[in-house]
Amino acid sequence: MIKVVFFPPGDKEWMGGVNYYKNLLFALSTLENKVIEPIVFVGSSADKDVKKIYSQYSQVIEHPIFDRKSLYWFADKITGGCFLEGLLKKYQIDILSHIPVVKTAKWKTISWIPDFQHVHLPDMFTQKEINNRNSSFQKLAKYTDRVILSSYSALNDFKVFAPDYGYKANVLQFVSQPERVVQLDSPISMEKKYGIQGDFFFIPNQFWKHKNHFLAFEAVNHLKNKGISVTLVCSGLMADYRNTEYGTMLLKYIESNKLEENILLLGSIPYPDVFQLINESIAVINPSLFEGWSSTVEECKSVGREMILSDLGVHKEQYPGATFFIKDNYIDLATVMESFEPTIQEDANAISLDLQERTKEFAAKYQAIVLNLYGRPKTETRIRVSGLAFCLPLIFRKMGCYPLILQMKIAFPNNIS
Repeated sequence: MIKVVFFPPGDKEWMGGVNYYKNLLFALSTLENKVIEPIVFVGSSADKDVKKIYSQYSQVIEHPIFDRKSLYWFADKITGGCFLEGLLKKYQIDILSHIPVVKTAKWKTISWIPDFQHVHLPDMFTQKEINNRNSSFQKLAKYTDRVILSSYSALNDFKVFAPDYGYKANVLQFVSQPERVVQLDSPISMEKKYGIQGDFFFIPNQFWKHKNHFLAFEAVNHLKNKGISVTLVCSGLMADYRNTEYGTMLLKYIESNKLEENILLLGSIPYPDVFQLINESIAVINPSLFEGWSSTVEECKSVGREMILSDLGVHKEQYPGATFFIKDNYIDLATVMESFEPTIQEDANAISLDLQERTKEFAAKYQAIVLNLYGRPKTETRIRVSGLAFCLPLIFRKMGCYPLILQMKIAFPNNIS
């Protein structure tokens, strides 16, 4: 078996990322002729629910070097990654996958660039964030052996962004899995649980500014002013670290236009409930201004739910059978919502078979990327490590905490240049 290690999010701040890794790990578990043994590295302070998600399909290794700003995290930084290398040797890792930063020249590496949002929507980022993303993505392109992109739209961006490294790129379109507890004819009504009255549209996105909830709210208000009452239900954390005032602005818009009966904000809700609301809605709306490969769209495809999508190229690539509207035109979205009539849903068995086939294809493509890389020589990359790495044990001994290093069982490398 080829041991592949992943470095997924350890908290719920980016649930799209958590679900991405869950879906990849699940897909790999379904392969009949699997050759990959997945291992997940997370920090000791990782959220217990997130760890539980990963542990269903993979061995989960906890260690404080993955707790940002911890003593161990700093120690690993100043030693050029010696602590991480010790862990990789201890667990006999062959390949580092979806690696966020370049740490070592000894292991074959696969990186993942979800999207190039900062290139298309620079106003959503500070200049420092843009510079950091540019630098990070360039390093991933240069130093990792393979780069995964989630769509052909992202592949086109990558070829422009790093034209010298296009040969490293692989498109891997992930597939979302509905929660097993969800049944299309579930007797438990989410409408009753959350106090929803009548038919409703649903947006299950976190409240980041680029997700464009504001345009959907404008569409609802436009319909209300025409005497047409619709209900829009939204789930997801109402926080955007890049635009901290955005949530407050949305709440003020609802209040000033008296839309409390038309727009219901549920906050963060259990994942099974998200799928049940998808099933019970008229349609799911994704008004996003940018996507790499939308988790929301994949979730709807996996249960056969119709969608109303902004007319992004990646949306058309991902779900060509959806209904589209002009991404920056709330009147166009309102017109679509007013006239939208859901068609008869596909047979549940057909939906399930389609999901199984797409999941197998997803897993097989990833395994092919790993197999192709596993049989090739490592890309020549030499990383210089500070001499501090080799005197660190003496420093810790002087500090009186050298026994802690022994407890960690770190194997310090002896041939790093």
